[in-house]
Amino acid sequence: MHNERKMCGVKCITFVLWINILSVITEKNYFELELTPPKPVKHVGTDLELTCSVKGCPVNVTFMWRALQDKLHGGKIKDEQNVSRLLIRNITSEHNIKFVCKATCEGKTKEKTSDIHVFSFPLDPVLPKIKSLIANQTQKLSCTVHDVYPLERIEIEWLRGDKTLHKDQLEESFDNVQSYSSVFNYTPSVLDLGKNISCKATLKIAEIGLEKTRNSNAEYGPGTITISSNNPSVKLGEHLEITCQADGNPQPTILWWKEETEPAQNKSQNEKLIINNASRSQAGWYRCDARNAVGSQQMRVKVIVLGPPNIPKIQLSQREDPKEGENITILCSSDDGSAELTLYKQSAASGTLNKQAVLLNIPSVQITDGGIYICEAKNDFGTERSTIKITVEARPDVVKMADLPVAILPAAGLVSLLTIAGLLIRYCRKKPRTNSSNITLS
Repeated sequence: MHNERKMCGVKCITFVLWINILSVITEKNYFELELTPPKPVKHVGTDLELTCSVKGCPVNVTFMWRALQDKLHGGKIKDEQNVSRLLIRNITSEHNIKFVCKATCEGKTKEKTSDIHVFSFPLDPVLPKIKSLIANQTQKLSCTVHDVYPLERIEIEWLRGDKTLHKDQLEESFDNVQSYSSVFNYTPSVLDLGKNISCKATLKIAEIGLEKTRNSNAEYGPGTITISSNNPSVKLGEHLEITCQADGNPQPTILWWKEETEPAQNKSQNEKLIINNASRSQAGWYRCDARNAVGSQQMRVKVIVLGPPNIPKIQLSQREDPKEGENITILCSSDDGSAELTLYKQSAASGTLNKQAVLLNIPSVQITDGGIYICEAKNDFGTERSTIKITVEARPDVVKMADLPVAILPAAGLVSLLTIAGLLIRYCRKKPRTNSSNITLS
């Protein structure tokens, strides 16, 4: 009897253990709870649906949703037999919490947690348009990122081409959506010209593997203009090319204009000023005009055409031939600024230089001042001349009777001397007759 009780006790214990094991196994397979998605990452303003489902429960399940930290979630719940859905519309930064779904089946309760991560980074960085960027001149730049969350996870990087100029990263944490502006004082260098200026914003949440980057390029008007030659010159009949480039975004359009023409004529071709078979008329000031949608900039350059000087001009201050004793002025001029001018009177004997000037004043001109005057223009490539013949007219009252004997004696000869002697004898005879009026002849 004792043995029977002993054997029954062992069997009973074994039976109870198996019942318990089967109960645990049956319970596990009988009631399973799943919450999806377990770690959702959602942008502010979007919707999120959490689904809590039960498997292995033969009866209707009782569901309950709650948020940790005792925050109100404001979601809409829809229950079915074995499924409960929580719909959250227009997510805000306040939904950056954990939600718990609790399910009860025949007195048994299980719960699952969904850890929601919320972020906001809706727009590219905004950069105000910059009038111009000039090499070696400091310019304040501004880049703004709008509606960011969490703001402390944003990094702003300023770039010129591939080179980093400046970085901003916040350390203070914020509970809601914020905007932030990065201000940077930038001094462009000549080596940076032609490269884009960009503001790159990166939102990085490492614990959930989130990294989003947005980039914007700065728009700025033409600033620094570079010309391939600042003192261009070309020989007569030869070819000349001058390239003009300007830093700006969008890429500026380049036009060349010759200033002296009316109306101004565009002379450019693919950013180049091209002069073929150079002539004197192509010399002068040219303007490189760089412009885009933001602004414009100009730069002037003088083109010199090298060759013999232009034929100079020589002029007398009056139209008619001058008269003896008048004041006259002779002007020697040229429209070629590179020529050296000389004004002189041609010598009948040798033609040597008598006077170097471009303006010659002759007060009280004399007959001997008449002759041929030469205006000469000279440079390294040759010489050109112009001449004028000046004749000085004598005044009609210049010859005087008192000077007549002196004037005619050299040509009088013997006949003239006899004539003069006869006149003297006649003069002497008249005098006695005059004085002898009281004398009586016998």
